[in-house]
Amino acid sequence: MTLAAELPPVMDPRQHADALVPTVAFAIVGICTFAVYIMMLRLEIKEKVPAIPVLAVCANVAWEITYAFIYPIYPQMRITLYFWIPLNLVILFLAVKYGRRDFPTVSGRGYGWLIAGWSLFALTFMPLATREFDDRLGVYTTVFVVVFMEAMFIKMLLTRGSTAGQTMYIAILKTVVDVSGAIGLIIFYPNRWLVHQMIAAEVVLDIVYIVLLYRRFRAEGASPWRKI
Repeated sequence: MTLAAELPPVMDPRQHADALVPTVAFAIVGICTFAVYIMMLRLEIKEKVPAIPVLAVCANVAWEITYAFIYPIYPQMRITLYFWIPLNLVILFLAVKYGRRDFPTVSGRGYGWLIAGWSLFALTFMPLATREFDDRLGVYTTVFVVVFMEAMFIKMLLTRGSTAGQTMYIAILKTVVDVSGAIGLIIFYPNRWLVHQMIAAEVVLDIVYIVLLYRRFRAEGASPWRKI
């Protein structure tokens, strides 16, 4: 048996497939992600409450820094990251500033150490995972971060017990981003079953969050579609 035959699927090159559908899918990811960031930033400024779980945005910023500077990704995506990072840093600043209320049992000092410790972990995990998986396109780190993020959105909603800092439009656009990204990844990497499992998990979590958020709006006697 040759060495190549013993390599795990993570080492396999991207499948040679018609690039039209993945290109459109990833274009939708880029446009909708930018729209989500703008909506989150607007909501945080308006309501003075995080529009994204603070630990999730820490991980997201770490991912973007990794593939913009530490393991530079292909030029088109790197340029996109240069636009995303400044927006995400402002979102992160506001999320940290207003996010204390999402940790009611944690002291002020404990909250600071939590953010610092988690940020350090995320900033080291991303490049280490990239090296470990030989994953310079960030496929595995992407799905890891997204699953974590979608789970944290559900926790944020349940902890707050209200729709503060949340809208159905952000919830739905997040799902569009995840589904579009999933289409592109599955076409290019049809044999990476762990990636497929993580994709399924993130989409399920998206749907659960949408349903719970919709029910919370109804429980508050508010229209789910009036808040933008």
